[in-house]
Amino acid sequence: MKLSIDLRDEIKKIEKEKILAFFRMLFDFSFTEFLTVKMFPVLYFVILASTLFAILYLCFEAFLVSIPRGIFYLFVAAPVAFIAVATMIRGVMEFYIVVFRMAENVEEMRIVSNKFAGLTDTVEGVNRLTKRLPFWNIMSPRTPTKDTYSMADQDPAETPPKK
Repeated sequence: MKLSIDLRDEIKKIEKEKILAFFRMLFDFSFTEFLTVKMFPVLYFVILASTLFAILYLCFEAFLVSIPRGIFYLFVAAPVAFIAVATMIRGVMEFYIVVFRMAENVEEMRIVSNKFAGLTDTVEGVNRLTKRLPFWNIMSPRTPTKDTYSMADQDPAETPPKK
């Protein structure tokens, strides 16, 4: 019995934390996280429910005009319209989710690229240094020439193309 009370308390605590996190994200003016993606399931349900109520209202209106029209709306037009609207809304929402996730991935890539920003300069410096070491040239598969030492002193961007 005590275990179930502790479990209930933990669940209530987690729910409170989720609600607080939601409101922190809602009033986060720096827009560091996307709230829209987390609200899509609720938004999708609201749109589908409102579409269902609208279609049922149209069926009711069709029955007021005539019985055959009401039957046609109820068994043919309403299901087709509901499936069409649900499909379009689902496609649009999936598109937006993909866009938001791409934005998150681009942000992660930007952070990683900033971490490695100076790495190319370091690698080029090490490459120039190893070309100047005589024993490194002996260990390489090509034989060192006079051009090897003179090219090592040049900037790689200024190196003339080989013929």
